Amino acid sequence: MRVSAFNLVDLLNQPSHQHILRQFHNKKFHKGERVSDSYIRDDNVFIVSSGQLRVFLSYGDREFTLYFLESGDIFSTHTRAYIEAVKESVILMLPTKIFRQHLSTHPDMALQMTGILGDMLGSSWDVIEGIIFHDAKTRLIAFILSLGKERGVVTENGTEFECDLTMEDISLIIGSTRQTTSSLFNVLIKDGDIVRICKNKYAIGDIIALSTRLAEYKA
Repeated sequence: MRVSAFNLVDLLNQPSHQHILRQFHNKKFHKGERVSDSYIRDDNVFIVSSGQLRVFLSYGDREFTLYFLESGDIFSTHTRAYIEAVKESVILMLPTKIFRQHLSTHPDMALQMTGILGDMLGSSWDVIEGIIFHDAKTRLIAFILSLGKERGVVTENGTEFECDLTMEDISLIIGSTRQTTSSLFNVLIKDGDIVRICKNKYAIGDIIALSTRLAEYKA
């Protein structure tokens, strides 16, 4: 789900970098509002302050989700990707030219950017690999495991995690139809691989066993 484990908001809030933070301007977006698309030609870098954004590709009536951006994540408006707010969101925006100047004078920030770009490249390869080499079931299990590992808390039910995405959202993430995704999700529940605790809360019964099965599917 997350693009990177690095959090630029935390870095910019340090006393030595607050003068950079003050140069960003806040911009609010309502749920469903576009931050960037093929018609927006702005050349800005932005950092998510709060909320959640979806980065996706769109061809005709088809969409495919690449990333979800959350607090501390950084992205730009000059890619070919579409970006929209999944929740009420606030971003910190700065022209790319100015941000590049700051990187040249702050090696620690440049080093963190290198880590972020590496994480993003790795995430992109995971997406490409999943689409080319694995079926929808494998991609769904990988997605569920990512939620469990990122957000999970071990309880008597297994590894509990929250997921407020709709089935349509999940289908866009794994590159499948809503009907297929829903059917596969229900099979995992029926087989006991995941348990529905309540609205937006689930548990992976045995995360090690499910991870082992995923590795076998990918072998």
